[in-house]
This record gives sequence, C-alpha cells and structure tokens, in this order.
Amino acid sequence: MTGVSLQKPSKVSIIGAGRVGSTYAFTLLLRGTADEICLIDDNKERALGESMDLNHAMSLVERTTIWAGSIQDVVDSDLVVISAGSAQKPGETRMDLIHRNAKIVGDIAEKVGQLAPNAILMVVTNPVDVMSYVAMVGSGLAPQRVIGSGTMLDTARLRYVIGDELGISPQHIHASIIGEHGDSEIAAWSRAAIAGTSLRNWALSETHLQSMFEEVRDAAYNIINLKGATYYAIAVAMAKITEAILRDLRSVYSVSCYIGGEYGVRGVYLGTPAVVGREGILRVIELPLSDDELEALKNSADTVRQAINDLSLKPAPFYQRLLKKASGFDFSQELDIEPELLTPHPSTGSSGNVSPSGMSASDISAGDVLTSIETGAEDKVNVQKKAVYHKQPRPINARRPHRTSRSV
Repeated sequence: MTGVSLQKPSKVSIIGAGRVGSTYAFTLLLRGTADEICLIDDNKERALGESMDLNHAMSLVERTTIWAGSIQDVVDSDLVVISAGSAQKPGETRMDLIHRNAKIVGDIAEKVGQLAPNAILMVVTNPVDVMSYVAMVGSGLAPQRVIGSGTMLDTARLRYVIGDELGISPQHIHASIIGEHGDSEIAAWSRAAIAGTSLRNWALSETHLQSMFEEVRDAAYNIINLKGATYYAIAVAMAKITEAILRDLRSVYSVSCYIGGEYGVRGVYLGTPAVVGREGILRVIELPLSDDELEALKNSADTVRQAINDLSLKPAPFYQRLLKKASGFDFSQELDIEPELLTPHPSTGSSGNVSPSGMSASDISAGDVLTSIETGAEDKVNVQKKAVYHKQPRPINARRPHRTSRSV
C-alpha cells in the first residue's frame, strides 16, 4: 500500500532578482534543489520576466514551480534569501556599501520576521557579515537561523588556486578563509591540508602562500573591473548552502554565523566553518589557529564590530521577540538595552517599537530597493497566541502554485 506524505513542498523565496538572485534561482532549477521558488523584487516586471524565462526550461529539467511574487509571499517559506541591495562598483570596497544596504536589508528582514518566523534567513548582500547581523536584529529570528554566505566563496577560490598550482582537484583540498568576507579576511594556513598532510609539506614557501592568498582576497575586485560583477560562483555556493538546509545534510561550510565566544570573540557575524542543516547553524566549528592567525581573526572581528556599531542598530519590535521567545535568545541582553527603555509598540502597548536600523520608514528614501513593496498593513498579529495571520495577496504571476502533498 502506498503511503501519502503530508510534508509540504520545499519553498525558497529570493528577495532581489538581480544578477546574483536570478543566477542563484537558475542554479537551483538546474540542480532540482527546491520544489518552489518565489522571486521578489521592487522591479516587479524584472521578477516576472526572470520567472518566465526560467519556466521555459521546465520541460528540460526536473519540475520546479517558479513564480514572481511580493514580500507577503515569503509566508510558508523554508528559506528566505536576501540578495537585494546596492552592488559593489569598480573601486569600491564591500564596506563602502554598508549604510546604503543596511537600510535595505533591515527593512526586508523586519518583514520576513513578521511573515515567515519559522524560515531560515540567508543573507548574501554585502558587506555580508554586517548585513547578517542587521538581518538577525531586524528579523527577531534566533541567531542560528540567520546565515550569511560568509567566506564560503573565498574558501572555494582558495581551494581552486591551490589545486591549480599543485595539479590536484580542489575538492580534495582542505583549506579555509575565515573572518570578514572582505579585506581583513585571513587564510588559516596552519589548518590547510591535503590527504591529512600539511600544505606546507608540498614545497610551497611562505611567499608563495601569501601570493595565493592575495589572489583570492582581491579576486572580486579583479572580476568586477573586468566584467562588472561576480555572480556565477556565489550562486553555486548559495545553492550548496540551500541543499544543506532543505535536505538537512549537516554539511560543513565556511559561512557567516553568529560568534558567541568562539575564538575569544563575541557578538559579531564572521565567516568560519560551521555545520549547516535544517535548523540553520547547528554548530560553529572553532579551528585551532596559530597565535598569529588568531590575532588576525580578532582584528577582523574588530573591523566588523566597528561597522556594526556605526549603524546604531536597535532590537526587533517587541512582538517579534515574543514570537521567538522559545529560542532563548534575549536581544535586549545581547545589545545591552533594557526592554523598559524601548518605545511602546502601538498595537500591543508593549515596549520595543524600534525599526531594525533605528530609523522610521519615512527615513528610508523612495529610491532604495524594495521600499515600494507592500508592507502587509492588513496582517493581524496575535501576540498572545504567538501566531501571525495573513491576508492572501494576489501574486504578480497569475500562475500561482497550487499546493499538493507529495506521494512517496
């Protein structure tokens, strides 16, 4: 007798259908990773066009439901990915984007926290470590459920460069870039190995190692100068993280995750190897670094922390923290803010009505990404029952998916 599974189809919502977001959706389609992909962008025509283009490949790949929606359609998502924001331009560092993108990511994260409190949130927008922290604070989600793409791409680049130099498949090289996904990142050479043997046993001098590291660190700048943006390799990295989450693979990747004491660092997001599964970050792996590497990592953490401090972030609204109370993570304690000092929320009378970036919606310019998306004003929040009720929106794409249970 054939049983019937009541497990719902896996759903990934991508906020930001630019080159990174659309390439990521294309990669998910080719790999058959998700049952449903919802593309969301402030440019609704672009999101619709991308969904149409992807759907036209459906007869050639494993079936995936792909459609364009609005921010309210993140409801029931297993994974929400934020790739919206200002792109890095030639001559800019990732940190140059911080103030522009903090407004965008903070606004999006607050809506995701309200509409999809059970989802995993993955951040790709740069500077990704700072934006991951912004998303964690703004969404009210537990820190292990907010993941940044971190140094996974840098690590992939490092393994490629080493493999190309030694004539060995990059898949069999164990080396990691950790710290900030940016100029202060470091290569953990003391832990780099091939088949259990130290990389330094492969006749690579310190000068050679430094040259390879600089090639990896500066790769994005070189690619942006040559073609304007990077999106293929990061899309594959995002797809691998997605597979680990949706299929609970418990894979180890160098992602940006909340550091709560590892390496003697606390209160920032940094790239480090971590176990990734269905509930997000299952374990942060603390590498046994050399003294010089550990000092460099702490300096990298200070760079990220200073950027976070410059944003003067405030915790998520009180009713979102109630929804996440079961996680045991206390935002007011983490940010040294007493709940009674926060402004009362207009709908509940409880303290905590503070926007994630410390700004009201009127402070965000109309030209910023996604500020024109509907905010779900008709949604009703029932704090006492810790439940969120949603008015069903009309999607952009008329071919809205019909949910069915999968047979096994």
